[in-house]
Amino acid sequence: MLTFDETQQKKVDELIRAAMGRAGNEARATAARLEAEAEVLRAEVARLNGDKSGLEINLTTKDKEAKSARAETIAVKKQNAIQAAATEHNFFNPQIVSKLTEDKIQWNEGTQRFIVLGDDGSERLGADGNSLTVSAYLKEFGQQNNFLVKGDVRTGIGSSEAQQPPHRTLGQKEKLMQYFGKGSDAQKANALGVQNPQLYRQYKREAQSLGIIP
Repeated sequence: MLTFDETQQKKVDELIRAAMGRAGNEARATAARLEAEAEVLRAEVARLNGDKSGLEINLTTKDKEAKSARAETIAVKKQNAIQAAATEHNFFNPQIVSKLTEDKIQWNEGTQRFIVLGDDGSERLGADGNSLTVSAYLKEFGQQNNFLVKGDVRTGIGSSEAQQPPHRTLGQKEKLMQYFGKGSDAQKANALGVQNPQLYRQYKREAQSLGIIP
């Protein structure tokens, strides 16, 4: 075993302490360097996350804008389709017809066309078993609401029929109840009042005589 005298031992101890000091300094320097590098990396990660978040927000905004623009385009196409069919079937005012029927017409993304909805919300079919077209639906709507259509003989517009009291049947009463009284359709009544005020007044008198309204 190697032994040192007192002087040598002191020298050895000094060398060990010096070596340990250098090692400590180097370790501290390395730790400081690594911490600085870690801080740079953390800043870079934060920047990338911020960029990602900003990109996601931007994409979400653009997506919403695109959906809104598409919805607006479909709404315009719907109005055009209804008004074109209303003109085809000789309605007085295609704009009013559009307001009265638009809830029954819906864009189908799968088939990329407009469909007509029934009262239960399902697609309506025509007599041939195929989808009911907007034009066919407007034709049916005109037959049910002939006061909105040009060219029909309607009482209350100066014809000889206007001078005769109408034949009041159960069907006539049911028809009047669409416009007056409990459960009537205010929108349809307003449309009649706009399109044909004279017929509206006549219907009102009839409704009063039948006790539908006071």
